[in-house]
This record gives sequence, C-alpha cells and structure tokens, in this order.
Amino acid sequence: MKKFELKESIKVPRILIDYSKGEIQLTGRSTINNTQEFYPRIIELFKLYVDKPQQKTNVLIDLEYYNKKSAHYLFQIIKLLSSLNEENKSETRIFWHFDPDDYGIIGDINKLKTELNCNITAIEYELA
Repeated sequence: MKKFELKESIKVPRILIDYSKGEIQLTGRSTINNTQEFYPRIIELFKLYVDKPQQKTNVLIDLEYYNKKSAHYLFQIIKLLSSLNEENKSETRIFWHFDPDDYGIIGDINKLKTELNCNITAIEYELA
C-alpha cells in the first residue's frame, strides 16, 4: 500500500498515511460516538506503517477538537508512532498545531510528552 486517505467529514478527521513518503496527518475534528468500531481499523493501518517505516516520519496533528472517546485512540496512535523513535526504526517528529486558548489540548500534549517521552513540537495557531 502506498497511501491511505480518509476524507474529513463533520465527525471524522481527515487521516492520511503516505507509506512511501513517511508522512502522516490527522486534521479536522473527531467527535465519533462509536470510536470502538472506527479507530481499531485505523490503528491497524498505522501498524502497517510502523512495521515498515521510512527513515524519517513526519506526523502532523491539527485537530481543532476531539472528544474523550477519540482522545483514547489518538493517544494509542501517538504511542504507536513514538515507538518508532524508541526502537530506532525511524526518526519520528510529531508537529501538533493547537489553539493557545484550548487548555485541554495543551494538557494532552504535555501529558503525552511526559508519559511517553515523545518528541512533540507544539505549534500555536496565530490568532487574529
């Protein structure tokens, strides 16, 4: 597989996994109620990438909002991708764009940095 792309909808984020370029994107909103049906299939696609990653992996997260159910799976995805660094499989960089007024997302980023010891570059939106 060279590329997987799920188009964004009202409740589902855009998910892009470009296997050949080592580029991953999660953008939009995730307000899915049946996360236990949706995300495990998506995580399997991420596992395919983790099994055969590129030397460098760039991850862009730009989720304007996600609910608690989605956060659980989002954390699993980030943990899976950050394992690439730990196992020296790929130089993985995570860029997370966020609203500086959204203390929930700021807390999540800090929690992930601490608990997973992962390399997340937090990038504030420029508010007008």
